[in-house]
Amino acid sequence: MPSNGAHDIVFRTSIAACNASSHLRVYMQDVMGKIRESRYEDKWSNGTEKNVIASAKLYSPVACTSSDLENIRVYYLSTDNTMKDMAYDKSKGWYEGTLGKKRFMTAPYSKLAACQLKGPNITLRVYCQMADNTIQEYGVKGWIVPQHTKAIDSIYYQHMEHGMIEKCYDSKRGWYDGAAEFPKVQPRTSIACTSYMASPEAVGIRVFYNTSNMMREMVYDGKSWTEGHFRADCIPGTQIACISWVNGARPDVRVYFQAGHEISAITEYVWTQGRWSSGKLALPPA
Repeated sequence: MPSNGAHDIVFRTSIAACNASSHLRVYMQDVMGKIRESRYEDKWSNGTEKNVIASAKLYSPVACTSSDLENIRVYYLSTDNTMKDMAYDKSKGWYEGTLGKKRFMTAPYSKLAACQLKGPNITLRVYCQMADNTIQEYGVKGWIVPQHTKAIDSIYYQHMEHGMIEKCYDSKRGWYDGAAEFPKVQPRTSIACTSYMASPEAVGIRVFYNTSNMMREMVYDGKSWTEGHFRADCIPGTQIACISWVNGARPDVRVYFQAGHEISAITEYVWTQGRWSSGKLALPPA
């Protein structure tokens, strides 16, 4: 039988994750529609009803982005399908963000994605699906940072014939079709991606998706796309989140999904030192 903690998490919950190297945060929804935060600081903790940060419509999508965990934004949908956000700043703690005041409405079945573009000011981007099935981008200037990095953006989505599409953006070319060629997947597949510096000049990308009951990945090494080695059993229709950071000369990657452990617990898999292994089989509150 599942523990009471695992039973608190909704089956096929949306999952979001962010990090500062190996300091990790994972967001999920409970059966009451509350969004909870689990954290990893040398060990996993939290994820209980005491760690609720927001209330969303049941089965709301959840997305997040952060600046080394000193600033975090968590995005979700209200019961009337408008986008809202909760904000965390190291000096202030959690508070309601300003996105909800804009009354940006999505399709009832929309998922959400979020990222940040680093520059003199970090620019936040949030993506959703509209009622006409187009993908809409919203953006705002965010946190102040000292460095300047050329802004390059990629998004991944599924088209009507079940293939996955890559759209890329840079400041010189604008939006254009990417070179990724993904296999045809089941309708409404879950998609998650993360990127890291594969070399001083090249960005590496991992895109995770699910078949009917199996997790898979596609990998971009800065030169070309290949099918990755990741395979893991999952529940049908699981949602996915992933994060990465560079550890020495290699990336570390974490991927989160529901694999059926304790029925609805979230499971972690780990890519480190060039290989995959199972991490925490059941994140808190399990």
